[in-house]
Amino acid sequence: MASRTVVLGGVAAVVVAGAAYWFLYMQDDAPAPPAKVAAVPAKPAAPTPPKPEAAPSPAAASAAPMPGEDKLAALDRQIKATQSKVGELEKTVGDLQSQIAAKNKEIAELEKKLAKK
Repeated sequence: MASRTVVLGGVAAVVVAGAAYWFLYMQDDAPAPPAKVAAVPAKPAAPTPPKPEAAPSPAAASAAPMPGEDKLAALDRQIKATQSKVGELEKTVGDLQSQIAAKNKEIAELEKKLAKK
């Protein structure tokens, strides 16, 4: 009889401890974390080059062959469209390289001024 009392007391203690743990640690009453504030840049970023207009790509337009056109003519059209896209990209690269050269020149001038001080 005494062993039953000890066992029931132990079970009751475990149940009470579990309930206390749940009450203290498992409830969802915790306050919500503070909202993150977006960092404001101290200096505005360098101006980006103007983006080209969103015109439909000639290569995408030429993906489907036109009615009455053989495969060789469709392939020729795709090659021409790809070549025009390469030309546009080369022009963009040239523009970006000239912008880089201008920035490098500006940085060199600023470094000279800083060295004089």
